[in-house]
Amino acid sequence: MGSYVITVPGTVERPLEESARRTLLAVVRGADPEQAGVEVPDLDVLTLDEPEGTFVLRLEVEAADRTAAGEAALDLARRAFAAAGYEEGAVGIGAPAVTGIDVG
Repeated sequence: MGSYVITVPGTVERPLEESARRTLLAVVRGADPEQAGVEVPDLDVLTLDEPEGTFVLRLEVEAADRTAAGEAALDLARRAFAAAGYEEGAVGIGAPAVTGIDVG
């Protein structure tokens, strides 16, 4: 098992309201939704270009290999957007890319 940083790009059909952003960050960070997004480190997890409707999530997952890590990151991204109130078709999620590995 190793710890992987996975970058997941995508698009959203509607703006991400502040409460939805907190909920999304709580899912991906495992934090209290009332506190997620309050501190600067959360800015590294989600980059959002509101006018264009594009986003990039940087997720850390534990997995046996790169393929499993990508699948885990996609699942986490889908769950986070669902918890934030986005229907399945309202978010386009792109191919995940491994951007960091710690197998130590």
